[in-house]
Amino acid sequence: MSRSFAQAAACGAFLGLSVLGACSTKKTDDQATQQPAPPPVAAAYSAAVLPAAAAAAPKLELTDSANLSPRFLKELRALGGAGAYAVRGQWLVMGKEDSVQFPLDLPAGKPVTYTSRQGGQTFTLTLTRTSYTTLRFAADAVGGSAGARHEEGTADLNPGFLLAAEVPEDSESQVSYGANEYQGETPTRTYSILVGIGPDADKAELSVFDATGKPLPQWQNLPTLRRPAL
Repeated sequence: MSRSFAQAAACGAFLGLSVLGACSTKKTDDQATQQPAPPPVAAAYSAAVLPAAAAAAPKLELTDSANLSPRFLKELRALGGAGAYAVRGQWLVMGKEDSVQFPLDLPAGKPVTYTSRQGGQTFTLTLTRTSYTTLRFAADAVGGSAGARHEEGTADLNPGFLLAAEVPEDSESQVSYGANEYQGETPTRTYSILVGIGPDADKAELSVFDATGKPLPQWQNLPTLRRPAL
């Protein structure tokens, strides 16, 4: 028996029908003050909410898997204490109440170029957001004794953005800022791309490593890359 019905029964036993009516009013008020529903489901990007499994990671059954990369989903499931998840529009919903918005600082489908200079070298990083979790990138370095260099591929959002932002230091101001990390991998390279959040979305960082995880000298200690205002 629920607490509201128990209260109604007690009121009926001791105070009569008039007080019972007051208890029923309180039940209605309690229902009206319950937590609001999660953000409305966007049909194109919705996903089914599955019950949390006690002994296994949750299985996501997405109706629009193109907007969440397989790598992101795999790493999301691997997060400690993973429960039930759903995608509702631009939101990742966890459990019944918690939700977080996917990073949308980069416009969908529109290339954005960041640049920086160091000595006689110029670095450019062009990012195109292709889904809620994936970027297509192209990185170039020209000038200096190392000659021209080019890297390209795709990078996926690190699910750790749910827990905390990365905090790189702006090489120009020496002030830390919040950023989301995107990770990419090829047979010979791994990449880490940090994209600033909110007012710091004009900043980005790039790191390139070989297949063993060792930083490549020609891509080390790059100054913070910047983009023009959109």
